[in-house]
Amino acid sequence: MGCLLAACSEDDRRQTRIPVVPENSAETRNQAALEALTRAINQNRPASAYAKRAAIYMDLGKPDEAISDINEALERENNEGRYHFIKAKILRERQQFEEGLESALRAEGLGVNTPELYIVLGDLMQHEKQLDRARFYLVKALQMAPYEGEAFYLNGLVAAKSGDTTRALSYYKRALVLKPRFLEPYVQLSIIHSVRGDYASAIAYNKRGAGYFPNDPGLLYALGHIYQQTSVSDSAYFFYQKALQFQPSMVQAQFQSGLVMMKLRNMPQALYHFDQVLKLAPGHPRVHYYMAMCYEQFKEWEQAGRMYALAMQENAADLQAYYGYWRVQKRKTYGEGTELPYEEHPFQPTRPGQVLDTTRVRVMMIQPRSRFGRDSTKN
Repeated sequence: MGCLLAACSEDDRRQTRIPVVPENSAETRNQAALEALTRAINQNRPASAYAKRAAIYMDLGKPDEAISDINEALERENNEGRYHFIKAKILRERQQFEEGLESALRAEGLGVNTPELYIVLGDLMQHEKQLDRARFYLVKALQMAPYEGEAFYLNGLVAAKSGDTTRALSYYKRALVLKPRFLEPYVQLSIIHSVRGDYASAIAYNKRGAGYFPNDPGLLYALGHIYQQTSVSDSAYFFYQKALQFQPSMVQAQFQSGLVMMKLRNMPQALYHFDQVLKLAPGHPRVHYYMAMCYEQFKEWEQAGRMYALAMQENAADLQAYYGYWRVQKRKTYGEGTELPYEEHPFQPTRPGQVLDTTRVRVMMIQPRSRFGRDSTKN
């Protein structure tokens, strides 16, 4: 008790203690805390006030302000493990996974020993494809906190990336038992069941998740994928577009929208979506190939040839792009209405490799835009 009183007295002296606020909304409490910490920073600029304000900014979904404050705190006290841990969480939110991992490991080296740190380490390591080390830290987290839903969810991600889908499903379901208002498992369960062809289960998990998060772009994307798999193209396109309303930067929703429009023979709209993909992710695989197919349908041979050439540059083993390029060049020679003559094999890839099957398009796992482990009460 004496130590506690001394610590509180020290906080009062340095004016970094957050005052007690009457019961009110979370927004009011956070605003009061920010005002108190800002006053303390303006007067003394203590590291602890910067760190506390950074944590509040992160909870408010303001990672840019948070990273600025935690860097200020670390300039003053660089050997404080808690500050490195806060920075790791902020960097994870900003999707700076490599830098976040460095900060999390520094926090561990400086004596932070909590299940939350090990969960963050497991998450950052699975992003960096260090799957064995991710498992190690997630096991440590569950040894200390056996009912942490986030740890089970991350174990599911690691299992999925290792090719063990059955184990991944088990982990995701366990995560929802422990934390029903947990967005990410609903998204992954919906997608996995859809890919497996179990559309009833996919829709059931999607609806359960939508009950908590009705406008989440990840769930809307997953529902679009279910309809795409079942060849209900109009509904698939509708939900992909709805996902893009809430997250315009979702590359996969743009890409799949383009594929759906191609199937519906709406080549101008398909080209629009593929062009958006190139703006968001210039190196996205196969987008040039599909754009070339659209231009070929328009009989715009020059544009089609240029896109096929770009596809060949991206993957020298892509025979479909080579054949497309050859076909376009022959059309330019023989005209539109003639049957192309048989010729010997026109091209050979410069290096061996696997030819992609365009009838099967890999659907990327969607990482929801919201904060990790989001609760529906914050939706």
